[in-house]
Amino acid sequence: MKKIGLGIQALSEFKTKNLIYVDKTEIIYKLIDAGKYYFLSRPRRFGKSLLVNTLKELFEGNKPLFEECWVRDKWNWHATSPVLHFSFAKIQYRELGLKRAIDEYITQLASKHNIELQSSIYSGKFLELIEKLGEKNPVVILIDEYDKPIIDHLESSEMKQAYENRDILKTFYSGVKDQDRYIRFLFITGVSKFSRVSIFSDLNHLSDITMHNDYSTIVGYSEIEIKKYYPAYLEKVAEKLQLPQPSLLNKIMEWYNGYSWDGINFLYNPYSLLSLFDAKVFKNFWFETGTPTFLIKKLKEAGSEINQSINKLINESAFNKYDIDNINITAIMFQTGYLTIKKVDNDENRYLLEFPNKEVRDSFFNFAVEHYANSTSDEMEYIVDSLIEALNNNDMNCFITALSALFSSITAKQLDKVKEYEGFYHSIIYIVLKIVGIQIQCEIQSNFGSTDAVIKTDKRIYIFEFKMGSAQAALDQIKKKKYYAPYLPDKREIVMVGFSIDKRERNLAGFLSETIKEANL
Repeated sequence: MKKIGLGIQALSEFKTKNLIYVDKTEIIYKLIDAGKYYFLSRPRRFGKSLLVNTLKELFEGNKPLFEECWVRDKWNWHATSPVLHFSFAKIQYRELGLKRAIDEYITQLASKHNIELQSSIYSGKFLELIEKLGEKNPVVILIDEYDKPIIDHLESSEMKQAYENRDILKTFYSGVKDQDRYIRFLFITGVSKFSRVSIFSDLNHLSDITMHNDYSTIVGYSEIEIKKYYPAYLEKVAEKLQLPQPSLLNKIMEWYNGYSWDGINFLYNPYSLLSLFDAKVFKNFWFETGTPTFLIKKLKEAGSEINQSINKLINESAFNKYDIDNINITAIMFQTGYLTIKKVDNDENRYLLEFPNKEVRDSFFNFAVEHYANSTSDEMEYIVDSLIEALNNNDMNCFITALSALFSSITAKQLDKVKEYEGFYHSIIYIVLKIVGIQIQCEIQSNFGSTDAVIKTDKRIYIFEFKMGSAQAALDQIKKKKYYAPYLPDKREIVMVGFSIDKRERNLAGFLSETIKEANL
C-alpha cells in the first residue's frame, strides 16, 4: 500500500518513496495553457509548495515523475525551460538579512547555470540573470511564499523590519515587467496580497487567480479525491475509531472540510487530513503548526470585534485592503485561512464569510481567549460551565459573576492598548460563548436597529446591550428601539438584558433584565 506524503513538498519524493500523489496536473496544464503571469494566495500548509515544485518538474521535462498523471501524454516533454525557483521559506533572511540573502541565492542560481553576473546589487543581478539565461530559451520563474519576510515581522515590536523587507521586495520585483521577452512563465504564491509590493503595481499584467472559478481546486482535496486516493486509509481510521464509514466521512467533513474560494467547491486541508490518517485521531493539526499572534494583537490594539467579519456579507473590495500601514482584519482572516467563502451573491458581488470548519473555529477561539484574557485552562473551564448553567437557567447573577471573573483576568497593560472598550468586551463574550457552542450573533442589523448580541438556547432568546454607563440605559435602549421585535414570532421566552461597564474599574458593573412578558411589550 502506498504511504501518505505528509509534509512532502517535492514531487520526486512521491516517486522514490512510493507516496500517494493527488493528481492536479489537469488543472495545472489548463493554467499554463491559458496564460503566462500568475499570483495565487492560499493559507499555509495547503499545498502551495508542492504545486510550485510540480510546475518546476514539468518545465524541466522530468517525464518519469508523471507516469501515473493525467498530463503524461498531453505535455511536450522536449520543450524544456530553465527554471528559477525561489522559496522565501528557505532563504536565510533572518540570519543574513533579506537583501544579502536574496543576493547570495541569486549568485548560487547563476553559478548553477554557469552564468557570470556583472551587476553589484541584488535587484540588478536578478534582472541580469533572467536576461542572460533567457536569451536563447525563455525562463520560468517560480516564487513560493513571497510574503514570508513581511508576515514574519508583523508583530508591533518588529514593524520596522516589516517595512524594510517590503521595500526590499518591491525593489527586487520592480524591473521584471521589462523582461517579458525572456520569460516563458511566472508564478508567485503567498498567503497575503500586500498592495504596495510592486508585483501588484509594476507587474499590472499579473493575473490573480486566488478567487478564479477555474482554479479554485488547484490545491486542497475534494471529497471525490479523498475517496479516490485514500480508501485504504479511510478504512483504517474507521476501524481504529470503530465508526461506520459514512459516520467517519461526516465527522471528517465537520472537522477539516469547508475551505472555498468560489462558494461552490469546498475543500479539505491536505495537512490536517493526512495528519488524521497518520495519527488516527481527530485534533487541531493545522492550527498547531503556527498561531496568528500578530492577528490577535492587531485585533486587541484596534479594539476590533472578532465577529465583525464573521457570517456577514462583505464586498469584494475588502479582500484587497491589505497593507502594513492599515491591516484589514477581514482581509487577513480570509487570506490566512481563518475565514473562508461560504456563499457568493453574484448579483451584488458580495461574499459570506465564516470559519471553514470545527478545527479552525475551535482553535481560533481558544487561542483568542488565551490572548484576550490571561485565564488558565482550569479557570476557563469553571467560567464556561458557569456561563452555560446561567443561560440554561436564566440566572443573570451567575452569568455576570462568571463574566466578571473573566474580565478580571485582563491586565491593565492589555487594556491600555484598547481604543474602544465596548467592542473589546463584546469580543470576549463572543469568543467565550462560541467556544462552548452557544448560538450567538453580534451587531444584529434589522429594521429596528442594531443590537449588541443575540443568544439563542433551547428555551430562551437573550437580547444583550452593553453600555459605558447605566444598565437601565442599556435596557431602555432595547425597549425603545424594539430590538426584540424580530423574535416575537418565536415560541421561546425572550429575555432582554442591559449591562453596564465601569470604565474606571474596567469590568462589568451590573445588569438589569426583563422578559417580554414582564415588560408588557
